[in-house]
Amino acid sequence: MDLADKLQYGESALDIKEALTEAGAKHARYVGQLDEAMELKRTVSDIKHEVHSQLIQNEKTNRRVSGIAKELRKLHREAVQNTTNSITVVAVLFASIAFLAIFNLPGQYLEVGSKAGEANIAHEVGFRVFCLLNATSLFISLAVVVVQITLVAWDTKAQKQVVSVVNKLMWAACTCTCGAFLAIAFVVVGAHSSWMATTITLMGVPILVGTLASMCYFVFRQRFGFFRSDSQRRIRRATGSKSFSWSYSANISDIDDYNSDHEKIYAL
Repeated sequence: MDLADKLQYGESALDIKEALTEAGAKHARYVGQLDEAMELKRTVSDIKHEVHSQLIQNEKTNRRVSGIAKELRKLHREAVQNTTNSITVVAVLFASIAFLAIFNLPGQYLEVGSKAGEANIAHEVGFRVFCLLNATSLFISLAVVVVQITLVAWDTKAQKQVVSVVNKLMWAACTCTCGAFLAIAFVVVGAHSSWMATTITLMGVPILVGTLASMCYFVFRQRFGFFRSDSQRRIRRATGSKSFSWSYSANISDIDDYNSDHEKIYAL
């Protein structure tokens, strides 16, 4: 550019200067110095490129998270529906057993006299306890059947609430059926063989109580977060901290809804 400045003024000199300027030519006094404007422009261009790449990556991540959340919702919906169908079948089975049990008593019934049709063991305390618990199991099972064939919950959360309530009713029916069996066992084996009924009671009660206690443990852990391990708490806190990152803001609600999916067992 210093040489171009020494050219005689004219159209050709102007063309040469213009061509040199477009090519990035400099005066001698500017050689070796940084062009702040060019550096700023280059920096801004790099930032724009990085932001654009980050936006594209964020969009892909959001699509993947949305797809995973939809699949999880589908799996949850199917699992709840399968549980509902199973509960209906079990409730019908319980009601059938309870209904038939009262008409197929050991010892049968009186066939003559004014008390014809009365059970031969009607005055036994164990039989009365059996009738009470058996009837309770029957009515609870029938109530569950009515609820299952009447209520239709389209939302998955509503379905879970219905199944949770119905599950507890079936627990009660199961407990009543177990109690009815143990009560009639003391009548069937007779007073001289009460050790057999006692053995059955000592064998059956711990099994049922242990099962119900285990189910209560899973339900309380699922609903209130009790008994969680430290690693699970760290995972939950780490997932929650991502909600402050703009990269996950679009789908953080989906992640929060399915924090429980880190667990292998889901209790209602």
